[in-house]
Amino acid sequence: MSIDTHTLIWLLPASFMVHDFEEIMFWEPWMNRHAGELKRRVPKFMATHVDAFAGTSTAQLSFVVCLIFSVTVVAALLATAAVGHAFFLLISGMFFVHGFGHIGQSVAMHKYVPGVITSALIVIPYGLILYWRLVGDGLVDLSSLCVYLLLGAVLIMPFILVSHRVGAYLYPKAVRSLIR
Repeated sequence: MSIDTHTLIWLLPASFMVHDFEEIMFWEPWMNRHAGELKRRVPKFMATHVDAFAGTSTAQLSFVVCLIFSVTVVAALLATAAVGHAFFLLISGMFFVHGFGHIGQSVAMHKYVPGVITSALIVIPYGLILYWRLVGDGLVDLSSLCVYLLLGAVLIMPFILVSHRVGAYLYPKAVRSLIR
């Protein structure tokens, strides 16, 4: 049985959420235990970001994940509504590269990093199957796909940092509006 391309595209938000459930579940306790070590291992310009991430609660992280999930849904919607695949390829490229980032972090730290298991079991295999299908169906050629993956590699860290900043700004406002 073969999954059609539209279903495969819609698996992006689903695979994103499974991956991010792993991050959400283990984020706060892991950061509480390892933030100091992480801060020592990253380049100096990233140390302030580690401090900001270390102060992020599970609820705050979940809010950021919700924002990013919305972006994956929009990307899948645009791709399946035949509006175009460019935004989807960019977002899926960032997600795919992000999976390798978790594996690299885990190898560099010689320990479990939240997100590494689903990166190895879901994110990377999903990306390989997705791109194989998209190239096979003629929706993207290999050279264009490489460009999107390169853009994903360049944009993933700024995207994550901006998402966390937006989340840090909006989270208290969302909580206050819910409490009222």
